[in-house]
Amino acid sequence: MVRMSSQARIDIADTLRFTEVRHGLSIRNRYQDLLQETLLALAEQPTPVVSKMRDELSHGLRSLHLSFNVLQMTDGRRIIPRHIVFYRTETDQVVEILRVLYDAMEITQHLNHLHQ
Repeated sequence: MVRMSSQARIDIADTLRFTEVRHGLSIRNRYQDLLQETLLALAEQPTPVVSKMRDELSHGLRSLHLSFNVLQMTDGRRIIPRHIVFYRTETDQVVEILRVLYDAMEITQHLNHLHQ
């Protein structure tokens, strides 16, 4: 099961809005599918090989960069996803998605609330 924080929901909505403006509805829909597939995969396997422990940011925090999946556009261009999913495993059955951040952001600034 995946539990999403309110901030993660906002992050995803903002990401999809930006993607639609920049790349169009088709790519936005594909990016949404990629995010949904990623979250479902985390529910099944919370510690995939491509994820990282991020204890330096907050105890028990993990991250998964979406760059493992390249989106191919119809005109031949490729879009490499630039977002990172930050999450914790609450129990063996529950994954809590805390943030979905663009990889060029100052990550520590956006995860500050986890130390409070």
